[in-house]
Amino acid sequence: MCELTGARLSDTSADWFTDSPLDHFANSYVQHLIERGHTAGTISAYLECVAHFAHWMVLRRVALAKLDEGVVHRFLGRHLPTCRCAKRCQRVPYTVRAALKQLLVLLRREEQIALPRSADPPSVTDELDRFVQYLEEVRGLTAITRHQLRGRIRHFLLWRFGTKPVDLRRVKRDTLARFLRSYTADWTSQSRGVICVALRAYLRFKASQGEPRADLLAAFPRFANWRLARLPKVLGVAELRQFLDSFDRRSAVGQRDYAVARCLADLGLRAGEVARLRLDDLDWRVGTVQIRGKGQRIDLLPLSVRTGQAIAQYLRHSRPSNSSRILFLRHRAPLDKPITAGIVRKLVYRAARRAGATTLLQGPHLLRHTAAQRLIQAGAPLKGIADFLRHRCLDTTTLYTKVDLPRLRRVALPWAGRHL
Repeated sequence: MCELTGARLSDTSADWFTDSPLDHFANSYVQHLIERGHTAGTISAYLECVAHFAHWMVLRRVALAKLDEGVVHRFLGRHLPTCRCAKRCQRVPYTVRAALKQLLVLLRREEQIALPRSADPPSVTDELDRFVQYLEEVRGLTAITRHQLRGRIRHFLLWRFGTKPVDLRRVKRDTLARFLRSYTADWTSQSRGVICVALRAYLRFKASQGEPRADLLAAFPRFANWRLARLPKVLGVAELRQFLDSFDRRSAVGQRDYAVARCLADLGLRAGEVARLRLDDLDWRVGTVQIRGKGQRIDLLPLSVRTGQAIAQYLRHSRPSNSSRILFLRHRAPLDKPITAGIVRKLVYRAARRAGATTLLQGPHLLRHTAAQRLIQAGAPLKGIADFLRHRCLDTTTLYTKVDLPRLRRVALPWAGRHL
């Protein structure tokens, strides 16, 4: 086996690597992990896992060209639970799974193994690929929206066609009704409306391919969803202060999370919009920030002083040093990867628990509602609030006018039965 710089292996694991199909990839695997920002301890643990897997490959006579997720699944599910390869051997499923995932990434990057294959029938996979291409090139939808729509249509195609060819002519109006009843049995009205949106998008895609089905478009039920029926929940002044004070701004992660929280609370950004922020979006001289919102829309917002200060502190003292132009990066390997909307939601949940702000456990969108409430109470016009929140329709902004209860009480008409 090659010399492994900066990583330690037990004698048993080193022997397992020798003469295995993975022997020539030990150094490149270490370099791959170093590039992703893994610590020496993690690299050593991952190498032990890969050595164990290499030993199993020799015993099972698994050729390198045959290596894929199915082989890894067999190793994790069948071998690990009953493994007796050595006394000190990496058997923790979480660690082994993570190590082998990076091994597959490396081997595919070096074109040693085939790209991952979908478990779905080829007819469904091809149909979904064409649908996603339409969503990107014709509709201009973002990657996350395309992914969500693809997943919903995948369920429908597998339910209706299975392994058979996809043929929309075989779909009847009652077919859609049966699918919606079975697939959304325990869903709310709002969630049922979401799956209908996905199915309509798919039918429009088929119409663009010369297979119009206007009869199916007219078959979708209407689900009751009164958006303005309830008051939007917001944070009080004290709750918001406790939430922002809950971040440990002495640590690198705390400074990053605090800057993210200020973007949510001061600018009313969505979680995905914060994750997409880039260094080039900040204009420090003018004091503006460029926002990439829904539907590939780009808007310009003023950068508040507190938000700018939080971002500047993060950039000066805490941001990992690399060539990425993404503003907010991970602080655990891989260090060159941006945070995701999921990470934004998790950091808000953790801060909410520390601050005792149970209202925020519903999600970071509550901070967007709170930002709108502050503008309402400051007397900002509805059109200005709509522009600040980047709403395409002014009716969407009317939801936030209900949060200013003191004003509503002043303009409310007296009720004749109040003194009865």
